Amino acid sequence: MCRSIALLTLAAALAFHGVCRAVVVATLETDVAPVGTAGDPYTPTFTAGGPSSTDLLEGLLPSSSTGTLTHENSLGAPALTNGTVETAYGSGNASSAHAAYATGGPAESVTYALGGIYDIDSIVVYGGWNDGGRDAQGYDLYVSTDGAQNFSLLTSYDNGLGEEQGVVATPVSHRVEFIEDTLPSLASGVTHLRLDFADVENGYTGYTELDVFGSLLFVPGDADGDADVDLDDFFVISDNFFTTPSAIGADGDVVADNFVDEKDFRLWKSVASPAVLAEFAALSAPEPTALALACISIAVLGRRRCR
Repeated sequence: MCRSIALLTLAAALAFHGVCRAVVVATLETDVAPVGTAGDPYTPTFTAGGPSSTDLLEGLLPSSSTGTLTHENSLGAPALTNGTVETAYGSGNASSAHAAYATGGPAESVTYALGGIYDIDSIVVYGGWNDGGRDAQGYDLYVSTDGAQNFSLLTSYDNGLGEEQGVVATPVSHRVEFIEDTLPSLASGVTHLRLDFADVENGYTGYTELDVFGSLLFVPGDADGDADVDLDDFFVISDNFFTTPSAIGADGDVVADNFVDEKDFRLWKSVASPAVLAEFAALSAPEPTALALACISIAVLGRRRCR
């Protein structure tokens, strides 16, 4: 059964480059399952919609994480980006089926690399437990605009103790959506997102999905900003190889990690068209290694100066 929706307005002062001050609105919706049999599957439903299989994090694993996300035989980090929130009725103890969840508590976190520079429109966090024992949500949401060198707080969230343990013995699921109330984006120029989990109920709680929605600001592999991927982009990467860019995502830093190296070349190559790759092959360039690309950079620079 679907419970009432609560609106919580949280003011978050964002004082980092690329992101304006925002008023973050968190919308909570709760689903409490009817009576069922231990082990039977259950899929919660929400009037605002279910999990996405096309969001920015779909299928991704964290670029880094801390702590144990697999308490009580839960699935861990893969549960957060697999596009499903299906759970199962529990037996009231640790032997319940917890494969739907990643667990999060104090000193535990997940960080995701978005693979580009994005304006974030909304973030949706799903969670719960097989009963009312570990269903509450509590965490700090951080974003980075400089390739994970620094993070700034976007918002903090805590829905209290959730449903009362011992009273609710069926699966409890929550959907919390974060949007911006006044600005076009929840956060702009974002390269990484991090959740720091809190101890809100019995040491750790369950999370089933993390969906992030937004718009790509730059075409992947487009190093010169002309909205296409061609040999000129390779020249930008090679000219700045093994350097720190003047700004995140600039000067060939197409991976947006604040350094130009073989990862940028490989991204460029992965999205370049066959025709562009044929032009690249005509340069007689070997497959990329740090040393090989450095040599390519010198050779290509020499050719261009001789034109």
